[in-house]
Amino acid sequence: MATVYPLYSSSSGNCTYIGDDKSGVLVDCGVSCKKAVDALSQHGIPLDAVKAVCVTHTHSDHISGLKVLTKKHPVPIVAQRTNLDILCSNDKINAACPLVEIGEGLTVSFADMEISAFETWHDTPASCGFTFVTKDNKRAAVCTDLGCVTDKVRAALFGCDMALVEANYDRQMLINGYYDYNLKQRILSDHGHLSNGDSGEFISELIDRGTTRVCLGHLSEHNNTPVKAESTVLSSLRAFKRNRDYLLEVATKDFSGLAVVF
Repeated sequence: MATVYPLYSSSSGNCTYIGDDKSGVLVDCGVSCKKAVDALSQHGIPLDAVKAVCVTHTHSDHISGLKVLTKKHPVPIVAQRTNLDILCSNDKINAACPLVEIGEGLTVSFADMEISAFETWHDTPASCGFTFVTKDNKRAAVCTDLGCVTDKVRAALFGCDMALVEANYDRQMLINGYYDYNLKQRILSDHGHLSNGDSGEFISELIDRGTTRVCLGHLSEHNNTPVKAESTVLSSLRAFKRNRDYLLEVATKDFSGLAVVF
């Protein structure tokens, strides 16, 4: 069975593996190559199992380890055309890596999975999330770095068996925190990040449409805590019973060994 491994997930670095110990794909590599490889190894997954890297966008917390990783293991890079161009022009990937464009209406196949992308609103030239369909027709999604949940996001995630969804900040922690006004407004905007409250409302919609496994991700280390994220999301899920209607996990900044089978 395929599994989602949120190896690292926070505002300081993101890297997720989807697959099994034989083959799978990485979504982003925003931590050092060593950290990514060591985390995979602790799950019993060799680097050779990685058949492609899917890139959501080009902020450093999603690509900082990509150049070294692709020098060590030059696999295809799957991304929107704009992001492929940015990665190449800024020397963020090994030139030997095949480039695979993905976008609306385009589907690619790696590691026995059909991979699609959906556009997200974020403050970058281009940004997306990814959905994965396994050979036994199970569906998973990685959906972070979005200031709001659009109809395109809903269309992509409704019906997924598993979803890694952003719960970036606690609103009061952000408003009362030390970030300057402009940064706070950027995070709060429709092109910023998803709050715990908004995440909970969206996850309620997902569970109502069949999602049974949810992982909260991309938590801010300055404006959130795992306890706050979990409790706020749970308050939106009172219509459902945890561990009966759904399973909920929280991904963390540091490697936790978390694995979610779907």
